[in-house]
Parts: sequence; structure tokens; C-alpha cells
Amino acid sequence: KAKFTGNVKIEFQIRGQTARLVSVDVIPNTKSDEIARDLYKQLSLMAGGDVKLKQSGDRITLEKANKNAPPFSIRIAYQSIIGVSFLIDQD
Repeated sequence: KAKFTGNVKIEFQIRGQTARLVSVDVIPNTKSDEIARDLYKQLSLMAGGDVKLKQSGDRITLEKANKNAPPFSIRIAYQSIIGVSFLIDQD
């Protein structure tokens, strides 16, 4: 749960395209799964048909939609939310 007002910015880029920034503002007492839901909505708009996204609780999974889809990258550009941590993991 977020303890204070904060913000998270995630940079999303599909190879060959310009990197785009996803920004989500958070108010105190926002739960992790609500933050994930907001990030999921923003990322879904950016990803288009090349990336398949799923959200389950406080986790978001991204993968190429098919073998021919270009690779993509994602990174945490900025995070100022106390009480919530973010992790990017590659399986």
C-alpha cells in the first residue's frame, strides 16, 4: 500500500520505435493491485498488437504476441512511491 502521494514512470519501447513514457500518479493508501491495474491500462494502450499483456493482482506480464513481433524493452524511469516496490524480471 502506498503510504504517501507519489508517482511511477515506466519507459516502454518496441524495437525500431520511439520509447514512450507511462506515468501513473498514486494517492495515499492505494493498494499495489490498483497501481498495477493503472499501469496495465496505460501499457495496454502503448503496446498495440505486438505485445500481449496480462494482469493478475499486483503483477503485470508482458510477452511478444507472436514469434514475428519485434522485441521490446521496459524500464523503471522514475519511482517515488513509499511503501510499494517495483521489480522487472525476465523469465
